[in-house]
Amino acid sequence: MEIPADIYVCPSCKGPLAGGAEAFDCGVCQTTYPIVDRIPDLTARDLDSRINPVLRVMNVPLISRLYETKLWYPVILKVIGGSKAPSFGQLMDKVGAIVGAESGMVLDVACGPGTLGRRIASPTRTVYGVDISWSMLRQAAAYVTQAGLANVQFARASVDALPFPAAFFNVALCGGALHLFPDTVAALREIARVMKPGALLAVTTFTPAHVGILRFQRVRERIEEHGGRLFELPQLEGYLTQAGFEGFRPQLDGSVLTFAARKRV
Repeated sequence: MEIPADIYVCPSCKGPLAGGAEAFDCGVCQTTYPIVDRIPDLTARDLDSRINPVLRVMNVPLISRLYETKLWYPVILKVIGGSKAPSFGQLMDKVGAIVGAESGMVLDVACGPGTLGRRIASPTRTVYGVDISWSMLRQAAAYVTQAGLANVQFARASVDALPFPAAFFNVALCGGALHLFPDTVAALREIARVMKPGALLAVTTFTPAHVGILRFQRVRERIEEHGGRLFELPQLEGYLTQAGFEGFRPQLDGSVLTFAARKRV
């Protein structure tokens, strides 16, 4: 079964792609993007050299299998978020409540094993998840197959070169990854590029609320030394404004930050 080439564009020139069964081809860039296990690899060739060290860990197959079990997400939430951190289920419910009745095309950035996208997929929502980790994407595809979800698809892609046309999505999600992107504003601008005016953005990330492990200054410094970000709310709102968003609505649970915003009309 072929993957429709008209869903994706070349991540470099944003031009149309041709092909379907085994690869997509860009006639402008003269670049071929392979399709592996029904997952298009729409990344730049030098991507692996630019991956955050923390994200390299996410490419370990064991991590992708543990990611949604009690041995990973709940532990991370409590250790980093502190005693007031939401449970895994509560965090998923928060994102679901933000998305609410929104429908249409949904982008799930740094989707991991489809953690957010799979849970908000519905007959009125089609979800396209992108991640740079092959193990996460393969686990995501396995979950989708097990659940029989026909309206969730995945591609390997980088947040700084999304393989979608401008003004394509009604909703964008980013769960637990915004703090790992090298350039926050550039990432948000690229996400905004592929969103329709007025489209909803829903994000989970962390803020230095001085609870949990983040109450220790040395821990906060080490996170930043390794390329991580801990967003103060005014700083994050400024980044969103620079990237073309408005209506910043944060929800704090310890150091766990869930927020919504919309692309400016």
